[in-house]
Amino acid sequence: MERRLFAVRAATQLNRDNRGEIIEAVCDMYDRVCEANALSVPDMVSIMFTMTSDLRSANPATALRSRDERFEVPLFCMQEPEVDNMLERTIRLIIHYYAPEHHSPKAIYLHGATKLRPDLS
Repeated sequence: MERRLFAVRAATQLNRDNRGEIIEAVCDMYDRVCEANALSVPDMVSIMFTMTSDLRSANPATALRSRDERFEVPLFCMQEPEVDNMLERTIRLIIHYYAPEHHSPKAIYLHGATKLRPDLS
């Protein structure tokens, strides 16, 4: 079976900047993306996060790693560029992974982040 590299996106909006809420939101978003796309760690190449500047209580990469310190996938986080009318308290992720050639990635947009891509929500 031929496999190729894919990427899938996700985003979630939080109610407030709180360490516990960030950890819960990141883990939930990750789990939903994995479930929707039948992803497992051995298939993953990397995971990148962005977060808006109004979220300062926890780093999303650290939040995901909090479930398993030995998480094998490289994680990277950066701040979302600030633009007019951007969605507040938002964390985005992109997972790069290998899957069968006929696979169709399913993006996940949660809570207020559904406004970002109503066509995919």
